[in-house]
Amino acid sequence: MKAKKINIALIVTCITILTSSCQKKDYQLDEPLDKSQIQFEVVQDFNADAGGNTVILKNNTASTVSIWDYQTGKSTRQQDTIHYAFKGDYTIKFSAMTGGGIVEVDSVKITVTENNLNYVSDPMWTYISGGAGHEKTWVLDTDGLFFEGPMTFVDPNNFSTIWWDAGQGIYPDNMARGDYGEMTFSLLTSPDFRNIKRMENNVQEKGTYMLNIADKTLTINGGTILRGYKPAKNGITGVSNWTTYEILALDENTLRLGVYRDKDVDGEGLALLVYNFIAKDFAESQNK
Repeated sequence: MKAKKINIALIVTCITILTSSCQKKDYQLDEPLDKSQIQFEVVQDFNADAGGNTVILKNNTASTVSIWDYQTGKSTRQQDTIHYAFKGDYTIKFSAMTGGGIVEVDSVKITVTENNLNYVSDPMWTYISGGAGHEKTWVLDTDGLFFEGPMTFVDPNNFSTIWWDAGQGIYPDNMARGDYGEMTFSLLTSPDFRNIKRMENNVQEKGTYMLNIADKTLTINGGTILRGYKPAKNGITGVSNWTTYEILALDENTLRLGVYRDKDVDGEGLALLVYNFIAKDFAESQNK
C-alpha cells in the first residue's frame, strides 16, 4: 500500500506541474515612461559648418529605440549625424520606443543660416534632380523606350545574377496599361518631392527625399514613387515599405528603384520589384 500511495502522490504532482505549465501567461507591458524621462540631444556643429548645417542627434535613454524625423529624412540610430544643404528653419521630432510603448517628446526647432551645397554635390544628386537649383521629372517606362518595360523582378537570394525583365508581357496581370503620371525630385530650395499618381485616383503628394550615397538608397517622406502591381488584387499592399528604395541604376536618363515584395497577395515568396523610370524630357525626345 505504501508504494501505491507514493505512486498516486507522484501522479498528482506531475498533473499539477503540467497543468500549471500549460496555463496562459499574463504578459504585460512595462509602465510607460514620462516624456521627462527621455533624454536626448540635438546639437548643431558650427565647427563643421558656419551656418549650422551639420546636426548631431543623440538618444541618451537606455533600453529604448530611437525614432527621429528631421524633416528631410528619418533615422532609427541611437546617434546620427545629418546635414542640411539649404538654409532655413527645420523641425526635428524625436520619439523613443520603450517597453511601455512609444513616448513622443517635444520637437526641437533649429535654424540653418547658410547654404552648403557640398552636401548635394554627388553625381547621384545631380542625376536624380538636375543638381542644386534645378528639378527633374521622371515617368515609368511603360512603352519600353529604354528598358524592356516598366518593371523587373529580381530574386533577392541571387541578386547579382537572376533578373527577370518582365517587358511588355507584364500587362495586364502584374500592371495595368495606362498613364501612371509623373514624379519630380527638386533641389530648387531643398530636397522636395512631388508626384501625380494618375493610376491611383489622380492623387497628388508632396514631401521630401534623401539619398544615402554609401548605401545607394532613396528615402521618400510624404509620398511614394509611381507604382502598380497586380491591380485586380490591389497588389501594392504586398509591399510593406514604400518609404525606402534600393537604387539599382541611376544616370542622366534612367532610374531603377527596387522595393521588397514581402507579403504578396498571392502568397508568393520574397522578391525585389524594380520599377524602371526614364527622365520625362528623354521620353519626350524618343516619342518625337
